[in-house]
Amino acid sequence: MAADRHADRTVIVTGAASGIGRGIARRFGEEGANVVVADLRRDPKQGEKYDTDVTTPTDELVREETAGDATYVETDVGDPESVEAMVERVVDTYDGIDVLVNNAGIQIVGDSQTTSVEEWQQSIDVDLSGAFYCAKFAIPHIVEREGQIINVGSVRGFEGGGGPPYAAAKGGVVNMTRDLAMELGEENVRVNCINPGYVETPLQDILTEEDMAKSREQTLLPRFGTPEDVGDAAVFLASEEAGFITGANLPVDGGWLAHSGL
Repeated sequence: MAADRHADRTVIVTGAASGIGRGIARRFGEEGANVVVADLRRDPKQGEKYDTDVTTPTDELVREETAGDATYVETDVGDPESVEAMVERVVDTYDGIDVLVNNAGIQIVGDSQTTSVEEWQQSIDVDLSGAFYCAKFAIPHIVEREGQIINVGSVRGFEGGGGPPYAAAKGGVVNMTRDLAMELGEENVRVNCINPGYVETPLQDILTEEDMAKSREQTLLPRFGTPEDVGDAAVFLASEEAGFITGANLPVDGGWLAHSGL
């Protein structure tokens, strides 16, 4: 049965056209929120390689996907002007912002020698700078409603792995979460971070069998995570039940970090 903890609240979820972001958006929609899907229109070739479940978003599609009122806003989180325009459109449409979920991200697999300078910059732009831009422009509106910011980091932000730019960016998201929590605490705005382990999305199709075996060994529970697992954590952290939680980095990882001793 769908709950209504977030009825009529306005929630921005970046990177919500697929994968973890789609799961987060769906859960907020099921809980009655007005969901803004902020994402790029994907290149079909890229979709075939990385995100086979991606369809070019439309308002009709995201309403169906999220089971609630939803709006698609084409957004490049790595471009501050695009982010600012998205925030302005959301405020014009819904008169404010209650929750920002910084989920958009890319992972470029490679080491320091195979990762190009351009790939490094692209990853930092999307995975780290994008979260900052969204927070920067949304915060004045979130403060007005004493809302919440939820960042999506990764277990790689604690232990490394996943490629130098990805590990660096996610480590930055973890620490930016703490800094924003310190900045906004007196405004009664809570800022937390969800750190997934292995989550079953089409993005994982690029992993090798060796990578998969390592992930199975690292995950203590007898299954991998799902986008909805992360969505469940997000709707909790944005709810009144989590009203005294801020600056936290919550693993949603099936025990991954416990296995690592972190």
